[in-house]
Amino acid sequence: MSAPWIISQNATTGLPRLIAPDTWWFGWCLVVRDGEKYLHNHNNAYLMIGAQKTVLIDTVMPMGWPELKAGLAKVLNERKLDYIFPTHPESPHMGNLEPLCAEYPDVKIIGDLRNYHLFMPHLSKHFQPMKVEESLDLGGRRLVLKKAVIHDLPNSLWGYDPDLQFLCVADSFPYTHDHETGQCGMTSEELPSPIRPEDTSVVISRALNWARYVDATPLINELRAFLKTNPVKLIGPSHGGVITNPAELTDVFEAGLKRAKGLAA
Repeated sequence: MSAPWIISQNATTGLPRLIAPDTWWFGWCLVVRDGEKYLHNHNNAYLMIGAQKTVLIDTVMPMGWPELKAGLAKVLNERKLDYIFPTHPESPHMGNLEPLCAEYPDVKIIGDLRNYHLFMPHLSKHFQPMKVEESLDLGGRRLVLKKAVIHDLPNSLWGYDPDLQFLCVADSFPYTHDHETGQCGMTSEELPSPIRPEDTSVVISRALNWARYVDATPLINELRAFLKTNPVKLIGPSHGGVITNPAELTDVFEAGLKRAKGLAA
């Protein structure tokens, strides 16, 4: 059953979209050709608004900057953007740090920031390194930084709101969907057909390509243990629509990782 705070059930006007109290889904889709089909590959960001502070989780690709800039201006409505949390140093996740810092000159960049000084030394005054299990107080709500169980880079982190039970998982729980008008802003349960393990292949083969060569079972077990101690009602993947049926999609993601191993040959 859908989470009760999904506001719109007919997301034909796109993003940004309010998905939980003071929690917004931003996105920009990359169209990927897969044989004769064109698939949309989500590239998402999420904005959490507290009573005192705001934080943007990931930044979408640089090509999506015009949409992100306009969407943030509309949603923030003259409030400041106080923090940016790039889950890891890749273009879909930190590619708009520079224009964001220009737009919001007092913003702080948080997370595991190792090597960021090499990518963007001129932004170092914005850096505020944080560690796993540290939390950001936004006023009336928290963002807790979690170790990314399934990841592609050593300094990947997840973001967790323990009160809303909302988890941002970067490159985990990915899926694509056939390119159809109006589907980019739909949640996992709003799409016209159920998500299948093969729908995870595009992202797993590119972002989590290690899954083709190793047994993912230990990581899957770790993921399920994580979800027991950090319960979720809503999952925000970087590459896929917002997930409103976490239990079912965890099974799909697990099957997708196992399927990737079978495709290694």
